This record gives sequence, structure tokens and C-alpha cells, in this order.
Amino acid sequence: MQFDEVHKLIKSDITGRECNAQKPMRSEEKLAVCLRYLATGDMFKTIAASYRMGERTVSNIVSQVCDALWLRLQPIYMPTPSKELWEDVSLQFERKWQLYNCVGAIDGKHICIRKPIHSGSSFYNYKQYFSVVLMATVDAHYRFTTIDVGSMGRFSDGNVFFNSRLGTMLHNGSLELPDSKPLPGQNEVTPCVFFGDEAFPLMWNLMRPYPKLRVTNNFANKVFNYRLSRGRQTVECSFGILSTRFRVYKRRFECKLETIDKIIKATTVLHNYLRTKVVQSNSVEEDDELMTAHSDSNLVPLQQNRIRGSRQAFLIRKKFKDCFSSAQGSVEWQRRAVENGHY
Repeated sequence: MQFDEVHKLIKSDITGRECNAQKPMRSEEKLAVCLRYLATGDMFKTIAASYRMGERTVSNIVSQVCDALWLRLQPIYMPTPSKELWEDVSLQFERKWQLYNCVGAIDGKHICIRKPIHSGSSFYNYKQYFSVVLMATVDAHYRFTTIDVGSMGRFSDGNVFFNSRLGTMLHNGSLELPDSKPLPGQNEVTPCVFFGDEAFPLMWNLMRPYPKLRVTNNFANKVFNYRLSRGRQTVECSFGILSTRFRVYKRRFECKLETIDKIIKATTVLHNYLRTKVVQSNSVEEDDELMTAHSDSNLVPLQQNRIRGSRQAFLIRKKFKDCFSSAQGSVEWQRRAVENGHY
């Protein structure tokens, strides 16, 4: 069972010390309490009544178990990215989504929280509620490859990205991305890139869609935006699967910011653990149910990003556009799609 497998990994970190007064709580019960909270989002008071323990005890258990989950599962299911890992992600996108030189999709998710004390409007976002931001990149199988947790909700995705470790490493070129290689139908090499939405700036290793004015009556730009959205939807679906599986995201967090960060990290690594099991068993039936259940009816226009892209970034985006719209690129895309069973 998956419960027993996870428990075996974290048992030594959550087992209490024995004393003469009473026996400590069993580690299996601690894990069950934590998973009950993550899966249902019930209040600590409700869970405390169900398990006949104190409300403060439940809070301490959630914090302790989330720490242990991140400590033991992160090195296995969300390791520090290396060049080999990025190459594997690029191959996944090429096989599953027919996207070349793509090492991930990037986006941010606002997580609703109670207003922290003495915080003013620092956590108040453009959707008009208080939040912290989960910035993440994902692979072709909806698994998180990197996450940045805890940024204030008032910051835009582009701002959070630039101040994150991922953004810093992308900017100075220390992320160890795969070597540049030609796109289908081209001779010049093109660097590996991330795919993002309009909230992100255009960079030589980060592609964003053409604005609406550049798409009207321009078929090539429209094809580029479609193909980019085809890859970018993986991160949107990942957030949908995450919030549908862990119902704690459906409610407003009432705990401390430190505990919220621990919960987010624990749920993302558990998400990767479960997604890996799905990929290994080639079971994809639950994906349709989870993604269908996730619907965001309160769509809000994105704030305009006024950061100018470099000339090199514009040239790289043009290469992708030419590849996507060219006859040879289209034939190569269809051929690989047929080989992988998409047609």
C-alpha cells in the first residue's frame, strides 16, 4: 500500500520518545491525521474531535509530518535539477506533446490565506483576496520539477519569477540546461526554453505568447500561440490535479505562514509521488476526472507586463514560430504524434 510505503520512509522522523507517564502516539496515527487534513481541508478542531486529541496537538502533528514528508520524499521525487533531468524532461515534451527544446512549463498559483497580522496589504493580490504564491515548473507528466513557495500575493508572476532562485539561475546561466540543438527543418541551433503565459517576460530561455494585436490576421503567430499553449497547459493541469486531490487548497488557510509553506511543500512532493505511480502503471483514467473537476470560473485579466524582451529573445521566438508553421515542422510534428499514438 502507498500509505505503508510513505510511512516507512518517514517513520523515524515522526516517532515520539517513550516515557514512564504514557506511551507516545503511534507514527501511523500521526500520518493519518496529517493526510486527513491535507485531503479534506477540515479545521483542526474538527479533526481533533474525530481523533480525540487536542486542537494544538493536531496543529503540531501536521507541522511535524509535513516537515518529514518534504525531508524524505523531496530527494527522491523532486530532486535538485541536473542537466540529465532537464534532458529527460525535454524528451518527455517531445514525445508526449510534440514540443522541441522545451524543458518545462512555468506558472504561479495564488493560495488563499487569512490576512497575516500587521501585514497591511502586502499579501493582497489582484484577485482581491490575501494569498501566497506558489511558483512552479512542471514536466510533461504533470510533475513539479522546481517550486518557489511563500512570496507575497501582491507581487506579479513576473516579479516572483525574477526574485526566485530559478529566475536568478536562468538569468546568469547557471541552471545547467541541455545543449542547444536545431529545431526540425532548421540548421541553426536553438536553446532549450521554458514556456510561460503573458505574465512572464520574453527571455532567450523563456518563451511567452504573442500579444493579441500581433495574432489578428497572422496565421503563423496564431499557430505559435497554439503550440505554446499546448505545452503550457501542463502546469495549469498540474495545479488543478493538486488542488482537486488535496482539498486543503479549496479553503482559506488559517494557520501560520511557516506552517503554510510546510503544507505546500509536502503536498507538492506527495503529488509527485502519486503522479510517478500513475506514470509507472500507465494509468491515465483518473486524469480526465481530476482535470474535469477543476474549473476556475472567476477568471481575471492578467496585469500587463511591461518588461521588454531582448533582441536575442525575439529571434529565438521567431525560430520557434518558423518551425511550428513550416511544412517540414508540421510534417515532423504529425509523424511523431502518430508514432506516439496521438492520432
